[in-house]
Amino acid sequence: MSKKDIIVTCLVLLAFSGCVPGKIPEVTTNRSAALPRDVLGKIATPDSDDTIKATAIISFSSPEGDYSRKVALLLRMPSFLRIEAIPFFGPADFFLSANEESLKVFFPGEGKFYVGAATRENLFLFFKVFFSPADMVPLLAGQPPNTTGGHLSGHVEGRLYRVNIKSEKRRRSLWIDTDGHILTRIEDVEDGRTLWRATFTDHIVVSGTPYPRRIRIQAKEPEGVEIDIRYFDLNISTNEDTTIFDLRIPPGIVPIPIDQ
Repeated sequence: MSKKDIIVTCLVLLAFSGCVPGKIPEVTTNRSAALPRDVLGKIATPDSDDTIKATAIISFSSPEGDYSRKVALLLRMPSFLRIEAIPFFGPADFFLSANEESLKVFFPGEGKFYVGAATRENLFLFFKVFFSPADMVPLLAGQPPNTTGGHLSGHVEGRLYRVNIKSEKRRRSLWIDTDGHILTRIEDVEDGRTLWRATFTDHIVVSGTPYPRRIRIQAKEPEGVEIDIRYFDLNISTNEDTTIFDLRIPPGIVPIPIDQ
């Protein structure tokens, strides 16, 4: 065999060996290898001085009945909240403000002004779900409430990445779209019982941060309470005075304490 024939034969053998399965490793990406703390850290969040302004329809469903209200919302992380009802006719008949120190609710038509601590027990009196303002504000912005503490684990579940945060008998699970770093669902479980679920859909990007235009919260305690929030417009302002999150007591009105 000539030198030329030897070279040709070697090239042919190399070509056929490249077709043998397993000879050339494939490059793959393993989404399940992501660390849960890294996935959580990439969720897009508002800046600390951002105030979220929105008009929304909030619908409540409970064993006591169903009703809907159109409201104006102001939010600022982590626990600043202001809600004003927008009636079809006449002036606003419901105002609520919450911050790190107080919860205030004013019913102008009744001349009643309630004042108390910003606790979940007090907020329950008006929203029928056991959320503190520090929990409610992030949820209304499509963000997870405080996730510090507890053991983290995570895995791919369908097209989403699921992060579990476990602490004693409690587990909070978050489902995250890693393509856009968007939170799509949260579930809170305690001692095997689901306390509440929240889903976030129809996201829109405002000032570089995605926000859901629809939020649904299902509370299991008390049983059968659902809140559906639909945003019609949403924008961001900065450097707002935080005094807007603290209702002033109108002249001549004696505040009613609501602390439990």
